[in-house]
Amino acid sequence: MWFRFISIFLFSFSSLINAAGQNFLGDTLSQGQQYASVTVSMSDWHSSGDYVNDASIAGIDDSLRGFSDGNTKGYDFKTLLTYKYGLSRDLSMGFKYGYIYQKDEMNIDSTESAKYRGDWITEGGTDLTILAGYRLGESSSLDAFIDLPICSSEDLKSLCQNKLATLDNANQVGEAGGQGKGFYRFGGALSSNWITEMETHWMGSIFASAAVSDKIDGQKVTAPFTYGASFGSVRPIKQNHMWTGTLTLTRMYDYVSYSTQAQAKVKYSQHSRLEFKAEYLWDFMPNVQLRPFAEFAMVQLPTQSFISEGQRRSIEFTSGTHVTLGAVISTTF
Repeated sequence: MWFRFISIFLFSFSSLINAAGQNFLGDTLSQGQQYASVTVSMSDWHSSGDYVNDASIAGIDDSLRGFSDGNTKGYDFKTLLTYKYGLSRDLSMGFKYGYIYQKDEMNIDSTESAKYRGDWITEGGTDLTILAGYRLGESSSLDAFIDLPICSSEDLKSLCQNKLATLDNANQVGEAGGQGKGFYRFGGALSSNWITEMETHWMGSIFASAAVSDKIDGQKVTAPFTYGASFGSVRPIKQNHMWTGTLTLTRMYDYVSYSTQAQAKVKYSQHSRLEFKAEYLWDFMPNVQLRPFAEFAMVQLPTQSFISEGQRRSIEFTSGTHVTLGAVISTTF
């Protein structure tokens, strides 16, 4: 896995040695202009919660519901390649594709939760994302994307499916599988950046996305309708050096989908994410830009409610954290 990860990064770096990228929200390409970037990152996350063995009992009778402490945590390593081309002065098209190694761990302090806890690993390519951008002004744009499933809904055993560990073998981890989700997802954003009369530089975006449900391995899966907004500032430091800070709030509606963790149809509650991202922009070569970044997010995972063995059960999370460190190297040519 590490060999593939490093090879992809080195190949992408050597390809981008001639040029700098789109800097801010709302930036667009000119006709015939090309943009390419590679992003490498690693993330770590943790959330605490409760496993409820009998969720049919009212909340006022918590002592009878069978509460057990639990937590979920994990980490990943990710490489993303992005390419865009300016078809005209106002319209650009492109794509994004990635490779991810991810490990998730669910711990619950209850013998009754044996089938829901464990470790599992997924490793492989993401879905292919088609990108489109339309210029609304010199520094504003309307952007759209659609995720095209790399996974087939007919044959998922080798690419999309992963299995939970079992207590029969404490050292067992989930089978390796691809990161493709197997269903179509689409969305858009309205983005802009502007400089005020006081010469302060700001940027912002509003966005939304949704997924088309599909049956994968005979089970219906989907994803929540997502919407949110971001707002940030740009601060120059010296020539060829600047930094940005962006605050993003994302909300996800409740939805129902099959869960490999619960191994049942699960109702997910509404959930949210509040993220702060800091980037350092360095034009260290003509037309080549390096952007190390750090993201810290407060995450409210959804409550998972499901029926197992005729009993209503749930996994209820408190707020958690999600931290990402990475860098982008980009070019326009």
